[in-house]
Amino acid sequence: MFEDEASFWLDGTLYRTWARIGAQPRVDTYGQRLTAHIFGAVSLDRADFAYQFTDVFNGETFWGFLKRLVRRFAPRKVFLIMDNAPYHWLPEAGKEWLRKNSRKIELHRLPSYSPEFNPMEPVWKETRKRTTHNRFYATTEQRDGALRKTFSDFQRRPQLIDAHVARFR
Repeated sequence: MFEDEASFWLDGTLYRTWARIGAQPRVDTYGQRLTAHIFGAVSLDRADFAYQFTDVFNGETFWGFLKRLVRRFAPRKVFLIMDNAPYHWLPEAGKEWLRKNSRKIELHRLPSYSPEFNPMEPVWKETRKRTTHNRFYATTEQRDGALRKTFSDFQRRPQLIDAHVARFR
């Protein structure tokens, strides 16, 4: 599996769109960055997708995501490939947990500055396209609900993201 994280602001992302000649497309905004932080992971064999919302990215919250992956994919062993972000470094208790669970999960790091090797990047791009591009959400609950719906769609219908990860096989 490949892991990455993404942040989504309450204000949608502006993206190209169609409009009548002379009519400027508009998307409402509050000008606030109320941010949703999300860990995500995708497998290449079945485009299986897992995610977890978190308040902040750090070693503790990353460890929580690792535990979730181990529970979800048991009894299979998870080989997790990720970048070198500082919040991927576990606290001592997390390192001990990783040693004790080495039969269930193994971590591998991508070379520095190489997002082009991570299939989670196009999954995040598809998430933004489906959920936040040119969209206005009045509350964080609305935005988070829309994100959860998109992620649920990815889990129920892996073909939605399969083409995005197929080139990494």
